[in-house]
Amino acid sequence: MDSPYIRQATGSDMPYLYGICLKTGLSGLDATNYYHDPLMLGHYYAAPYLWKDPDLCFVALDDDGVPSGYIVGTDDTEHFNEWLNDYWLPPLRKQYPQNRPVKSEQEQSLCDRIRKGPGAGVWEHVGYPAHLHIDLLPKLQGKGLGKALMKIWLDCIAQRGAEGVHLGVDGKNTQAFGFYERIGFRILERPEWGAVYGLKVEKKA
Repeated sequence: MDSPYIRQATGSDMPYLYGICLKTGLSGLDATNYYHDPLMLGHYYAAPYLWKDPDLCFVALDDDGVPSGYIVGTDDTEHFNEWLNDYWLPPLRKQYPQNRPVKSEQEQSLCDRIRKGPGAGVWEHVGYPAHLHIDLLPKLQGKGLGKALMKIWLDCIAQRGAEGVHLGVDGKNTQAFGFYERIGFRILERPEWGAVYGLKVEKKA
């Protein structure tokens, strides 16, 4: 890897992924005060990827070697969503029942998403089969680590033959818009909540 501050994630990094996910879970800001359960965001947006496919999970380290950012994802969204619905989400649905009290609209929305599951997507069927989540704590932002994480991850899915990747960006996270566009992503769709970005990937021989 090009950066000494990036390495492949391991199972021991799981607590850090949960913490980073929560600290960036409000459109890039700290979501701690919006959830009764501090693990809830990580249960959906971070942990299943490390559990399912650790080879596509990487962490960025601070100067003390502590994981303070990550990129996780899948090169096959359709297969990942099937696994999520069949294996990962059923225990979470019991943990977060319909009548569970919530602390915020954000928590209610995530409860609904866990109970409903990811459903049938569109972009994975039209040339963007992969998707990802990338989060950096503020102390690592602006140092080029986000771009470095993306390069490593995109190279990995290219070696697997994925032809493209898509991701969603909350409309409130305006800083992320510029980040993805500088890397080469383009807007595929503008739903009311934000934007769906896509990037074609050059396959590796």
